[in-house]
Parts: sequence; C-alpha cells; structure tokens
Amino acid sequence: MKDGVMKDGVTRIAVLTGEVIGERLAGPAIRAIAIARALANDPGFQHEVILLASSVDDGVAEQVSNGAFRVDVLSDETAKAASQCEIIIVQGDLLDRYPVLAASDACVIADLYDPYHLEVLEQSASLAPQRRRATIAASVSAIGSLLARGDLFLDVGGRQRDLWTGALASAGRVNEYTYADSPDLSRLMLTAPFGLNAEAPEPSTSEVLRGVNEGIGNKGISSADIILWWGGGIYPWFDPQTVIRATAALAAEGHPVHLVFAGSRHPNPDVGETPAARAARDFVNENALNEIVTFLDWVPFADLGGYLLEADVMVSAHRDHVETRYSYRTRLLDGLWAGRPTVATGGDDLMSSIAAAGAGIAIAPGDVDGFANALRVLLDESTRERFSSCALAQAKGHTWEVALAPLVEWCRTPRRAPDLVSGVMLAPKNPSALRRSIGSVARRMGLRNKGNSATR
Repeated sequence: MKDGVMKDGVTRIAVLTGEVIGERLAGPAIRAIAIARALANDPGFQHEVILLASSVDDGVAEQVSNGAFRVDVLSDETAKAASQCEIIIVQGDLLDRYPVLAASDACVIADLYDPYHLEVLEQSASLAPQRRRATIAASVSAIGSLLARGDLFLDVGGRQRDLWTGALASAGRVNEYTYADSPDLSRLMLTAPFGLNAEAPEPSTSEVLRGVNEGIGNKGISSADIILWWGGGIYPWFDPQTVIRATAALAAEGHPVHLVFAGSRHPNPDVGETPAARAARDFVNENALNEIVTFLDWVPFADLGGYLLEADVMVSAHRDHVETRYSYRTRLLDGLWAGRPTVATGGDDLMSSIAAAGAGIAIAPGDVDGFANALRVLLDESTRERFSSCALAQAKGHTWEVALAPLVEWCRTPRRAPDLVSGVMLAPKNPSALRRSIGSVARRMGLRNKGNSATR
C-alpha cells in the first residue's frame, strides 16, 4: 500500500463470515461463498482468495470452492493471517471479535447488506432488560466498528443506501476527504445486493415433497396439492400466523393447499429452533392444522432447487417494523430463480419490484383476508404460469454476476478510503473487554446475523 492505492501484483483477499459453511447454509454464508467465487474467478486478474467461516463441515470445503479458493475456520490465528491480506471483506460483528482485522493496513470492505442491528430490536424483546440492553449495545457497537474502519461499504441499494448514507454521515465518514473523492459517495459506497445462481435449478431425481409422508403431517402432500413454500427461517419480525390462517381459510373452502416451512431449525447451532418457529408450531398444533402445514428443519443447499420446483407459490409475511423498510428480503429471490409466483407482505424494495414486474402480489402487514384472496387468484394454473413467466424474466437481472459486478470491478484496483489514509479519521481502537463480553453473550444466545433459508 502506498498513498492509499494498492500496489501491483497478486491481490490477497480474505472473505469472512460468522456463519457455518456446511451442507445447510444460511444467508450470510451463501453471500460470502458467492463473493469468494466471483473474486477468485475474475478473468484476467490474479486474486488469491481465502474464505473464513465460524466452522466448516468436513468434506464441504472442496465442494464450495471447487479448487478456486481456500476455505478455513475463522480463529484468532487465521484472523491474524487474514489481516495481512490486501483486502478484507467482513460482515456483522467480526471486527469487534477479531480486533487484529481493524488494526491492519488492509482495505476493509464492510458488507452492510443485512442491517442486523434493527433485527436485534425484535430478537431481544423477550430478554430481561439488562441482558436486552447489552445485546442491543453489542449490535450497535459492531455496526459502529464497521462504519469507523471500512474503506468501502456494500449496500443493496434503494432505501437501504439512504440508511447507510445517514449512518456514515453520523459517524463522520462523509467528510471533506470522502466528499472530494466522490461527491455522490460512489467511491465510498457500492450497491451489491444479494443474488441468485445464473443456472436454472435442477429438479430432484425423485419427489421430495409430494407423496413423501415422513415428517409431513398426518396425510402427507398429495400430487393434487398446491404447495405454498415459506423459504427461510422463522424470526421474530416475521408473521407466519397470517400465512397459516390464510392457508387454513382456503383449506376450509375445499381447496387442496399445503403450506411448507423450509427452515424451522437454523443450521448454526448457536441459533437452532427460534422462539418464533416454536410459536408457529404451537399455533398449528393448537388449531389442528398439522395435515395442511409442514415444518422442515432446513433444506440442504444443494437440494434446494428440487424443492422449489415442486412448490407452486412462494409465500412470506412479516409485521410492520423498521427492519422491513431497510431489509432486502433475500428469500424472495427463490421465486424468481425457480420461476414461481410470490405472495408476500409488501414494504421492502425487493417485493415492490417483484409486484411491479407482475411476478408476485404484495399484501399489507397482518392482512389475512388479503393474503387468502391473493392465494385464491393463484389457484388457477394459467394465472400461475403468467406470473411465473414474469418471475423468470426478472431473475435475469438478479444473478450473482450482475449483483457483484461493481465489487469485482472495485477489487481490481482497490484503494484505502482517503479520510483513513489522511489520519483525519482514526481507525477504531481495540474493543474493550466489556464490548467483547456482551458480544459473546449475544452469540451464545443465538442473537446474531440472520440466515435465511436454504438459499437466503
């Protein structure tokens, strides 16, 4: 590094995630893998990429990397090695957990696609006041560390870009140096949303939902059933009860519908089955709806395409919450990838674009009748086919290649942020013992970055 600009030669890049790399993947891990692949396979540029994760299941590393990059477990030792790379791409609270990263001379790219400090407001609601305060403080501290140290910030665009612009301004990062560098902040912030695979999903060699009885309820899913697919985990800001009630309303009218929750148990053992997932199960049991509602633990990532292709309609619902306005509801990409219509609560940028493209129907928060009416529209096969065509057309603009193109281009000529190089903004000091301890408490309680379903 000299004067904030990278030297010529091989660029060593470390991509870090606090999630598990295994057969079952949560959203942050999927994104980290996609970023590592995109950079390792950048034609004409020589990047040496390593992906570090909280844990790596046996036999998965080669499958994930296909030999294009290294995969290892994130630890004090590997974090120290990562600090010697030219570029570090980091999510969540990893700068607080591994202060050696913040203290390095590397270009630090803060991936802010998931504003998880807003999720924590809901995740921590059931905690005792003192513990809740510590948990929220840990998430705010982690975001603050990213804002203070990042040389480049990734957002998903739309409203979320405004959120992070305001946060950076409040943190002092929109200053005379970064403004002179790019008055529109385009050299400080890049839009790089979550993506989907360019290759079409592959059908399973045998049925994975229809006619499969084990764990599917009392009567199973018949070949005539219209399968409603809830892709992703069940977290406090979601509203599975609205979808369950709408499904029950259609079933009571004699319509052959079956609702499947794809991610009731998170692959990260620190998270497991969330209280919101247990509440959804209890609601189904209490209302004797087991025959029309199924809970799967978590679909292996490699098998996801087969499940999606057996489903007929993608569903998702959430409550009215600040997280909704600024999130990128990544699970909604499942419907685009598989060419399936989506019925979901509106309010976020992605669902708004899906509805505008004719690929889905947006519903107001908590509107059971509206959700049921939208599902009734999609009971008709020809109507579903029309929505499906729109979904497949929209998918072309959401591939990982498209989503990550700005990041790939930036990493060809990386540079430090001018305000950090000048010294006007000092990199954050090592977090205090208190900060590390409250972060540890939050992790042990499973209050960490969300992971969406087998895809998001």
